[in-house]
Amino acid sequence: MATRSTKRTMRRSSRGPLKGRAWVAIGLGVFLMVASLVVWRRGVGAATARDMRRLSDRQRALIAEKTTLDRDIRSAMARSRVIAEAERRLGLHVATDAQTRLLSDALLADPVRPDSTASDSASHS
Repeated sequence: MATRSTKRTMRRSSRGPLKGRAWVAIGLGVFLMVASLVVWRRGVGAATARDMRRLSDRQRALIAEKTTLDRDIRSAMARSRVIAEAERRLGLHVATDAQTRLLSDALLADPVRPDSTASDSASHS
């Protein structure tokens, strides 16, 4: 019987370092690692896609809000609206022709010429 056990051990030791089942186990291990890497990467990609979709929706909402605010600003800056608010809040009114004076560009451009508005206001009082 002793000869049989020594034959078995000799047979096992005569094999190479990796045979049969060891290669299958290594192959399965590599497959599991690659599969888990693919699943992880797809999860990261799905999370990134969700974030991009959320940011895109927020961008569209902000653009719509900007458009609304621009329209409100243009409406508030309209001459008719400004005049109406000035009359209502401040008690101002649009000046009549008798209350306005037109100055020419030549009068504004010539600083040597004496101020004629001071003599006009003195003569009216």
